[in-house]
This record gives sequence, C-alpha cells and structure tokens, in this order.
Amino acid sequence: MNEQEYFIFAELKRDYFEEILDVLMRHFQHVQFGRQGDDWIWIHMDDDKIEIDTFYSEQLEVKGRQIHAKTVKHILQILEKGWILKRFDPPKADLTR
Repeated sequence: MNEQEYFIFAELKRDYFEEILDVLMRHFQHVQFGRQGDDWIWIHMDDDKIEIDTFYSEQLEVKGRQIHAKTVKHILQILEKGWILKRFDPPKADLTR
C-alpha cells in the first residue's frame, strides 16, 4: 500500500456533524469546517490534511493519505462509538481523486 495514496477509512453519521466537530476542535489545533449543502471538516497537519466530508456520500467519509492512518485511528478513538457507521479495514481506495 502506497503511503501517498488516498483512502476512505470510515463513515460517520452525518446527523452528528456538530458533535463530531466539537470533539475534533477540542483535540486538534487546525480545524476548518463548513456546511454549504455538503458538510465538511478538514484537520490540517503540516502540509496535508485529513478530510471528513459528504462530497461523495450521504454520510461523512473520513479520508486521507495512508501515511496518516495513525492519526485517523486516533480520531476514531476519540469519537463516540454511536457516531461511527462503518470502519473500513483495510481502508477503501478513494477513487474520487
């Protein structure tokens, strides 16, 4: 698996967008978000980011490069279990890129 490839690691329940955002903002410094038809949260890390959005799904998809799998695992650990619809193990290729 190429560490630079993009993957979908999990799906989160869109209904919990505000709660998910609140938790992420307490744990990460550089969080950007918006709600403009689609919901999106970006967690910035150096020159890259982890994306949580509804751009290609009805639910929130947790996406990023394989190199950030450890951070994604941490994100999923700090969220309420009831907010997580599905974890992909192994992660699914993000074919939207």
